[in-house]
Amino acid sequence: MDRESDLSLPPRISSVVLDYGADAEACAEDAVAISERGMRLRSHWRFEIGTQLSVSLVPPKCHANSKRMVIEATVVWCEQKEERCYECTLLFLELPEDQKQYLREFSFPVTDGQA
Repeated sequence: MDRESDLSLPPRISSVVLDYGADAEACAEDAVAISERGMRLRSHWRFEIGTQLSVSLVPPKCHANSKRMVIEATVVWCEQKEERCYECTLLFLELPEDQKQYLREFSFPVTDGQA
C-alpha cells in the first residue's frame, strides 16, 4: 500500500461508554468484533450474564449509511482474561432485516493473534 492510499483510510476509533458518559474506555483496534447476530468486546468492565445493554453504533463516515443506530443486546458470556480485562459476548435481540444488513456492512474482525 502506498502512502497516498494510507491517507485515504478512515481512522477507526472504538469506545465503550457507560451511563451516558459516567465512565468511558477507549478500545484497542482489535477489541471489538461485530456481526449481524451480536458482538464481542474486551473492556475493563465485568458484565453479569443476562444483563441487557443498549449498544450505540456509529459507522465511519465512508459508509453510505453513516447514521447512528441503537441496538438492544444481552450479555451471554463474560470471562476475565487479565487483570481488569474482560471479554464479553453480546447477543443482539430481534432485529429487522435492514438492521442486520447495516451490521453486515459495519462489522469489524477481532484478531486473537492466533492462526
